[in-house]
Amino acid sequence: MTVAQAIVASIAVLVIVVWMARREIRAQKRKKAQKIDDAFSGRESLTSEAFYERYFLGLGVKTDVVAGIRAILEKQLDADMSRLRAEDAFTQNLSFFWDFDSMANVEIVVALEEHFQIKITDSEAEKTRTVSELVQLVSRKVGHS
Repeated sequence: MTVAQAIVASIAVLVIVVWMARREIRAQKRKKAQKIDDAFSGRESLTSEAFYERYFLGLGVKTDVVAGIRAILEKQLDADMSRLRAEDAFTQNLSFFWDFDSMANVEIVVALEEHFQIKITDSEAEKTRTVSELVQLVSRKVGHS
């Protein structure tokens, strides 16, 4: 095999590897989109304001806390959270997100700490099961800082 043939063969292998990786990424994105649709099936989309008013208005939680948390979840989970509900549980109906990004929980905590200038202990994070519990935890922390 000549040098030119070896280079062509190497390029061909590289093209095939890249093509297969892209195909897998697209398949994972489709699978994630389907899981999101399944988890939020039959739910209406809520604006940040409507989400706040429906679930947190009378609880003394600031609107910017709720909006900030929802925006962080959207960014870190790479998903539309307009159909998110306060009772959604990270260990139940939202657990599939960790199938696609096992470090998402760490990334969410870090993003929350940076955005709100707070510290969330590992114990607090582990005890936080629902969106509502997360909002209340951050709200307490922001109120004390």
